[in-house]
Amino acid sequence: MFKKILFPTDFSQCSDNVIPYLKKFKDSGTKEIVVLHVIDLRYTGYVESASWFGEVMPYFKIDLFNTMKEEAEKKLKSIQKKLSPHFKVKVRIEDGVPFKTIIEVAEKERVNLIAIGSHGKSNIEEMLLGSVSEKVIRKSDKPCMVIKR
Repeated sequence: MFKKILFPTDFSQCSDNVIPYLKKFKDSGTKEIVVLHVIDLRYTGYVESASWFGEVMPYFKIDLFNTMKEEAEKKLKSIQKKLSPHFKVKVRIEDGVPFKTIIEVAEKERVNLIAIGSHGKSNIEEMLLGSVSEKVIRKSDKPCMVIKR
């Protein structure tokens, strides 16, 4: 049924809670898991907009991005190790706005399901702050499985 699943992760406990559910898909014919981490460019943008850094700024932004990418690679290897005995696992690191990038990768990878963790914020918090999982659910054409914390 769901041959290929996209698992976007921000490395939070909520994301980690999805992993046991993913393992259960082995018996229903899932062959591949695409594990995705999106480096939110809005965070690196805060650094970029700090004009008082002067000429050092471009180097600082690159170092920050590379540091974030290196950390993500380490964490993705750990997730890959947990899932690889059960599935073919592909890891991806992308940069962009998380919910948009998740939807784009789901389309490019032609996944059958997006499995995502949710912090389970109240409706008021979601209206004020927005949530990645909520936006993915509303805007994606793919079926979504949400695991609340």
